[in-house]
Amino acid sequence: MSMKRSAVIGLMAGAGVILAGCGSATPAEVPPAKVTPIAGSQVQRLQLTGEAIRRLGIVVQPVRAAPAAKVQAGAREVIPYSAVVYDTDGSTWTYANTAARTYVRQPITVAAIQGNIAVLSAGPPVGTEVVTVGSAELLGTEYDISGEE
Repeated sequence: MSMKRSAVIGLMAGAGVILAGCGSATPAEVPPAKVTPIAGSQVQRLQLTGEAIRRLGIVVQPVRAAPAAKVQAGAREVIPYSAVVYDTDGSTWTYANTAARTYVRQPITVAAIQGNIAVLSAGPPVGTEVVTVGSAELLGTEYDISGEE
């Protein structure tokens, strides 16, 4: 390839990069999260964009049935301890993935903590996907805490 041809290709590529950001019709910027009140509830529904989920590194795992020995002691479900969120008054919650890219804080009653497992006597049903990574960010989003002053 001649020097002249490679220079023209380089200029065209550079112009394409510049022009890509100068379109007259730019799509409306979509907010990373939509927070919607749930009627009759103190919690809100959080709907995140796919990009927001990736940036926050959201990871979910299903609620599992408590082993038989724990059921006799009043426990019903187990979740990873990382899925437990503490509110300012000490109440315990978890974020359930209720629909595609949608999360709702749900109350839980922790009967015991055993290593990295929270044993629940009340909480979402077995099989419900709960957030194990990113819960603190969801709580900040729900309460509109930006972390910036």
